[in-house]
Amino acid sequence: MSIKLDLAILPALDILGMAQSGALLRAERETPPDGIPVFVTRAGWDELSATHAEHHDAPHTVLLPALEKAAARILSHAAEAALRNGEMTPVLTMPSDLFPSDPDLVLAFVRDNTHPVACALIGTAAQIEAALRGHKSP
Repeated sequence: MSIKLDLAILPALDILGMAQSGALLRAERETPPDGIPVFVTRAGWDELSATHAEHHDAPHTVLLPALEKAAARILSHAAEAALRNGEMTPVLTMPSDLFPSDPDLVLAFVRDNTHPVACALIGTAAQIEAALRGHKSP
């Protein structure tokens, strides 16, 4: 199932800078050919690591495959909602048990401010707000 995102309506963020600074981390090893890059906030990654991989020497080997599957399901739910509603909104909130700290997951579609690339951010509202507040765009 696919959806079309209008880059003109998506908020522009310094995705590249946020990823380089560690404020955002990839939620997948590779973006599918027909997909968009998905990122999780540093706070979200830290919460997942503490909850599910605290005693692993390499938490990313445990978390990343599971996070990829979760991200694919989240994007699929967003696509289903867009088809049902007849429109795609830049920010969706949905119930999820991904982050134990908050039962509501936020999926925000954004675009990089220097490249015409749509991206998806996943996290709790507090995690995404903190990541955005902590990073100043150039």
